[in-house]
Amino acid sequence: MNIKKTLIVFRARFLISMKIYFRYPINVIMTLFDPLMWIAPFYFMGKAFSDNGNMPGFSKYMGNSDFVGFIVLGYIITCYVSTVFWAMGFSLKEEMRQGVLESNWSAPVNRVTLMISKCLFQFCAATFEVLITSIVCHFAFGFTVNANVLKALAFLIPGLIGMLGLGLIIGSLVLLAKEANGIIDMTSSLVSGFSGSFFPVKVMPKGFLFISLMLPLTYIYDSTRSILINQESLFPLKTEFIIIIISMIAFCALGNWIFMRVERRCRSLGILGTH
Repeated sequence: MNIKKTLIVFRARFLISMKIYFRYPINVIMTLFDPLMWIAPFYFMGKAFSDNGNMPGFSKYMGNSDFVGFIVLGYIITCYVSTVFWAMGFSLKEEMRQGVLESNWSAPVNRVTLMISKCLFQFCAATFEVLITSIVCHFAFGFTVNANVLKALAFLIPGLIGMLGLGLIIGSLVLLAKEANGIIDMTSSLVSGFSGSFFPVKVMPKGFLFISLMLPLTYIYDSTRSILINQESLFPLKTEFIIIIISMIAFCALGNWIFMRVERRCRSLGILGTH
C-alpha cells in the first residue's frame, strides 16, 4: 500500500476516534481528576514515610528523595502504555461486538496499518492528559522536571513504538480468545508492575528482578526518571538506549509476525468476526 493510501486510512481512523471521544465530554473532564485520584494516595503514603522531606530508604535505591517525580513520571508513561494496549485490543473487541470487523478488514488495507491507525488519536488524547497531569501535579504535589525533555523523548518514543508491537500481540490474543478486558487488564498490570511503574524494581526479589530486567519497558521508566529528575539509572543511559532500540525492532517484527499469523488462522477457521 502506498503512502497516500496509508495517510487516508490514518486520517479516517483518527477522525472516527476523535468524534467518539468528544461525543462524551466526561472524557475531557476526567483528565483533570484522574491524576488526583491515582497519585494522591501514593503522595500521602510517601509523606507518611518522609522525614522533613527526606526519604532515606527511597533515596538509597534511587539516588535522591524525589518520590513525587518518581510517581508522576511512572503515571505518565503508564498512560501511554495503557493507551497502546486498550486502543489495539479493545478496539478489536468493539468491532467484533458491532459486527463490523470483517467488513472493515475487507478493505484493501494492511491489517497492521488498521490496528496502528486506531492508536493515533488515542496517543493525542494521552498527550493532552499528560500535559494536564503535569500541570495539576505541579500545583498539587510540587512536581517538577529539568530541561532535558527532548532527550527524554528520544528514549520514550522508540520505546512506545516497540510497545506497538506488544499491542499487536495483545490484539492477537483478543482475536483468539474473543475477550479484551481480562486480557488487557492482566497483561498491562503485569507488564507495568514488573517494569517498576510505581516502585523501584531494585526492591523486588532476585527472581522478579530478573524478569524486570528482561522487559524493555523497565528501561523506558528508568531512563526517563534518570533524565528528567536525576535519579540513578540501572545501567548507563547509553546502554539503556541501545536496549530500547533493539527491543523496538524486535517487538515490532515479532508483533507483526504473530498478528498476521493469527489473523490468517482466524480467517481460515471462519471465526474472525465472532464474539
